[in-house]
Amino acid sequence: MRPNYLPGGSYTTEFIGHLDEHLSWMLRCGRAESTIRSRRMVLTWLAEFLGHDPATATATELDLWQAQLPTLDAVRWQTAVIRPYYAYLHARGIRPDNPAQLLPRPKARRRIPRPIPDDRLFAAVVEAPPRILPWLLLAGWSGLRASEVAGVHVEDFTVTDDGVWVRVIGKGDAERQVAVPRWVWDAIAPLLPPSGPCWRRVYGEGPVTGKQITDNVRFYFQRRGMTERLHSLRHRVATAVLRQEHDVRLTQELLGHANLATLHVYTQIQSAEMVRAVERLPRPDRLAS
Repeated sequence: MRPNYLPGGSYTTEFIGHLDEHLSWMLRCGRAESTIRSRRMVLTWLAEFLGHDPATATATELDLWQAQLPTLDAVRWQTAVIRPYYAYLHARGIRPDNPAQLLPRPKARRRIPRPIPDDRLFAAVVEAPPRILPWLLLAGWSGLRASEVAGVHVEDFTVTDDGVWVRVIGKGDAERQVAVPRWVWDAIAPLLPPSGPCWRRVYGEGPVTGKQITDNVRFYFQRRGMTERLHSLRHRVATAVLRQEHDVRLTQELLGHANLATLHVYTQIQSAEMVRAVERLPRPDRLAS
């Protein structure tokens, strides 16, 4: 596979030993493009810190690199990104050791969900510009992540008498069908192009990215004096659906959380239940008709 076709091609990696073959291996293993891009990016940062090929880094150098990272979140994330690279070099016999093996990996802090209050969301939705409105609706009433919203094509929507569905690709390239309230579909359908990606970049070519959606929503909220982020809309969906339906499995299916699947592997969610759940979520009066 030619390196130019690997994700993250904007990062300079020709001085990082065996990286392209490692990324090609990741791609053939089915790793998500975002994961491959992150590995390329963080290893580029590591090369800049070291001043030489990271493939020859010592354990001491990696300790010094990790020690200068600004936060525990950065330590946790960037360490998790580079460790498989060194495990690969060791497993392939390229290195006799794995210098990243003993790098500390702090546990993630447990955070309290912060769902956006309904009144603040409703006011933001009613006054949202046409470009922002669909993103708020899909996040606030179907619980989509920013990356999932960004990846939606017009052809991914299915409209039937029983409900409206959208096909999304979530974390780990997991595909699922998510229910969309019919009133949400009625609001966003006139804003969609005839086919292809639902939302394209204002500057440049191609569809928007999840980060661009997150940033645009954050700027919009900030102009309104709001501190919430797009992900707080997803928290809102999770909290509201679980509270009204009392069904952990249904909530897990709606949000695409894989960690609960092993606990309920033999249960099944009826499609009508998911449609009913999102249709019953409160909505702004102006869009209630």
